[in-house]
Amino acid sequence: MKILLIHPPDSKVSIVPGRFEPLGLEVLAAVLPDHDVRILDLRIDHYRVLDRQIDTFKPIVIGITVNNSVHVNQALRLITYIHDQYPDIIQVVGGHHATMLPADFRIPGVHAIFLGWAEKSFPEYIECLEHRKPFDQVQGIEILDQGELRVHNDIRHDLQASEIPLPRRDLVERYLKKYHSDMGFRTSLVNTTRGCAYRCSFCGVWQASGGQFIIRSAEDVCNEIVSLPKFIHRVFFADDNTFLNPENALKLCRMIKEAKIRKKYSGYCRSDTITRYPDMMREWKEIGLDNLCVGFETTSNVHLGELNKKNTIANNEQAARILNDIGIPFRPHFIIDPGFEKEDFSRVMHYVTKNHLKSPIFPILTPIPGTMYHSEVKDHIILNYDYFDFAHAVIPTRLSPRDFYIAWIHLYFLSYPVRKNLKLFFLKTFASITRNKDSVKKNSHLRLINLLMLRLVGIFLCVKLVRHYHSLEKS
Repeated sequence: MKILLIHPPDSKVSIVPGRFEPLGLEVLAAVLPDHDVRILDLRIDHYRVLDRQIDTFKPIVIGITVNNSVHVNQALRLITYIHDQYPDIIQVVGGHHATMLPADFRIPGVHAIFLGWAEKSFPEYIECLEHRKPFDQVQGIEILDQGELRVHNDIRHDLQASEIPLPRRDLVERYLKKYHSDMGFRTSLVNTTRGCAYRCSFCGVWQASGGQFIIRSAEDVCNEIVSLPKFIHRVFFADDNTFLNPENALKLCRMIKEAKIRKKYSGYCRSDTITRYPDMMREWKEIGLDNLCVGFETTSNVHLGELNKKNTIANNEQAARILNDIGIPFRPHFIIDPGFEKEDFSRVMHYVTKNHLKSPIFPILTPIPGTMYHSEVKDHIILNYDYFDFAHAVIPTRLSPRDFYIAWIHLYFLSYPVRKNLKLFFLKTFASITRNKDSVKKNSHLRLINLLMLRLVGIFLCVKLVRHYHSLEKS
């Protein structure tokens, strides 16, 4: 059977600096070895390419991924376009958002919605289509008829890590050089785990997986890294718990070292994992770990408790000292609540300064469907899914929009000061001349052009966002 898997276009108003490969689609393609599968990325290609693919390839089924809420509206437009232009094509939808809010896709044109991980349900669905069998036995699926729900089968949570195949990156070969991280590096995604062992209130990963948490073997992950194209020099571990199991993480580290794989690695890591296993982080540093995203989230234990983070401020601060000592750059993330007053912004900035945090990130708290936070505030959402990018306050701010966004932008300006980076630039230059490697590492700095762009983009965004909220007030 001919199957076309599609990533929808980006929202035209969202602020999303990175563009990663559609890993979920690559994995789904791999579970259908007996079928003719193609992948189309409409973040890069135009609808003209879609029309050409349909005319020449003639797919029977089109599968659309909607992992992030920011892509929902573009996916709905895409579904409607295909339904109007090519009504005989069977369309199916999956991904995190579709799992948590399937009702958003119960529209004419959609035949099936996949709930949860689809490595088993998607092949079973295709087999039922091919042999004209009923879909009653396919778990984790909804079947629709002209937008009306006909079958709802609950999610099956029995996927084993060994059943996750190597992604079909050959199907996105023409795009690979266009995928990049939020820092602009050409990067491939690799998953080391699925689901999550924690229950944070602002995160929906654990809910979408039904609480299931599985760890891929070090052998499987290493084989995937080995299989990456030679021009890919960076790997981003795209799950939250790569280092949670120290035995598996160390085994992977040592396998990479023994295989003499020379790449740079980055990913997410909890601060309490860093404090428990500093020696593990040192070994990873030796093989190329050069950036970590660490969720500090807030500046007090009370707020961490409210977020159900199961962590402490002491762990955050100790993790920062450990990473600085080892020499692993990291980006502490602090959640910016739309309910912040001016003193809350000042408190965050004071904490960043006091703890000498070099590269903080300040995502705005967003009610992602499936989270406990979404359940609490869903009736107060004022912006549609196009703005679910962690750079828009999608519920009303306590401060005026102007004051809120000025305070938010100033967090970045104050955290990345031009004067300090100029000083570090000159110190690093002098250290390079004198060949003092330790001093070079200690005085690392942001590129001056990046600092200039940060300020220009920040000012532009602030003006744009404030105008948008004023237009909402008038309407």
